[in-house]
Amino acid sequence: MEHISYDVMVIGCGAAGLRAAIAAAERDCTVGVISKASRGLGTSTVMSRGHFAGALEGSTPGEHRLSTLRAGKGLNETHLVDALVEDAPGRLEEMVKWGMPSAMEKGQLYAIGPPPVWGKEIVRCLCRVAETRGVRFNSGLTVAGMRILDGTVGVLAYASARNEWVGFSSCAVVLATGGAGALYMRHDNPQRMLGEGYALALYSGATLQDMEFFQFLPIATAEPRRPQFAVPSTIARRGRLINDKGEEILDKYAIKERPADVLARDRLSQALMYEIRNGNSVFLDMRGISEQGWKEDLLNSGEILLRRFQARQNLLRVAPTAHFCIGGVQIDSQGRTSVPGLFAAGEVTGGLHGANRVAGNALTETLVFGARAGTAASIWAAAGNPEEKGRRLLEEMFNSMPHVSATKGVVAPARLKRRLREIVWHNGGILKNKEGLLQAIRTVEEIRGELFSIGQAAPSDIQETLELRMGAETALIMLQAALQRQESRGAHFREEFPTEIDQLWLGHLDVSLRKEKLEWCFRKT
Repeated sequence: MEHISYDVMVIGCGAAGLRAAIAAAERDCTVGVISKASRGLGTSTVMSRGHFAGALEGSTPGEHRLSTLRAGKGLNETHLVDALVEDAPGRLEEMVKWGMPSAMEKGQLYAIGPPPVWGKEIVRCLCRVAETRGVRFNSGLTVAGMRILDGTVGVLAYASARNEWVGFSSCAVVLATGGAGALYMRHDNPQRMLGEGYALALYSGATLQDMEFFQFLPIATAEPRRPQFAVPSTIARRGRLINDKGEEILDKYAIKERPADVLARDRLSQALMYEIRNGNSVFLDMRGISEQGWKEDLLNSGEILLRRFQARQNLLRVAPTAHFCIGGVQIDSQGRTSVPGLFAAGEVTGGLHGANRVAGNALTETLVFGARAGTAASIWAAAGNPEEKGRRLLEEMFNSMPHVSATKGVVAPARLKRRLREIVWHNGGILKNKEGLLQAIRTVEEIRGELFSIGQAAPSDIQETLELRMGAETALIMLQAALQRQESRGAHFREEFPTEIDQLWLGHLDVSLRKEKLEWCFRKT
């Protein structure tokens, strides 16, 4: 097994990981980035709309703070909100200074990349800066395990292209693995975004919080055998949402806020899912939008709908889609977790957004907390030398982990992934209830058992099996958290408990691993 050692390791190559790597390298640390795909590709950053929220050009810190807290429904960790609001202007101006193609609109910054991967210019900019700082990239790797012991971090990864294991050691690690959107049947995340970072953190001793909260976008294309595309509000607000009986969805469900897909995002998602559950199709009628209306979106999103879906002539079938994981690893304002040497940044963390997230804060979060976590990790790493201890730790990890051997296949993980996504979407998605959640938990436990019983697999399936093992662990935590929170708040909706209950549920569900068992704790705000 190849062994590579750095002062600071960063797991993840989206904006949070790249910004953390830059910050650590600026303090004269050796820094290595471990990623599945090459240099920023295959990340949610690339697939984003490139929107950064922050107090710029007419927008004030007070407005940014208020909008963040309003969306969070009383569950934001205010020390994280304060850090976001304080650092956001400087971090966004830094990206412009570093050469990211961008535009300002109503006090918000937008990266201008090629549609529909507007975020490509974000990672291109950050990768270029990281290279000038001496950051080293290790791509094509699937992380299978992480252990932190006596000031040393060990990470085991599988290189599928050459069917080999690689071991990494360091004094500090920044977890920036992104979210878990691809656990759902309908999602707009990269296909391999299965939430492995949450399982890595949990099994390394960290605490997770608020895992019941997952954000869904209400209006995304749902044409059979066609790619999914989240319809931006600038376009969606100009159309009519109707079902196949001609009923106006907003009127039927008494949704008065406008634009509904922004100001009533959760209730609109629920309304559309009730329609679909009742056997109705939902359509967005954009045939009446004027030529000027199609062009008013800053990022030219309308061109995609016109070219790919002929939306000027046809009704567009739509449905909600999974978008962003609100909960995650518990951190302080510097990205430190409860485990010495383990830091985290970006969507893999929880607390900042509370019960839901305001548009634009996800990308701003990656820069603010990526920089903070990278700096804190470099300070922690300054006193260590992980190489020899790391080698021993990696050998112990390799010998004790449940392996998948590369022989001609016995079980194809693709079937298990489809089954996992279907049950999480239907029973643990927008409309949740006790019976459905219990059924989903049983099903995911069965899937997990099958994944850990695989002893042989074709080389092409090893990578997927390793990812699915951790993804199933994350799915179980999300489902169990949703079962425990017996109220509806923000992005979390329970059919039996359709209202907020502050006297009982104004607080956080924390979960950690103690003696190989999950330990849950409710923490009042």
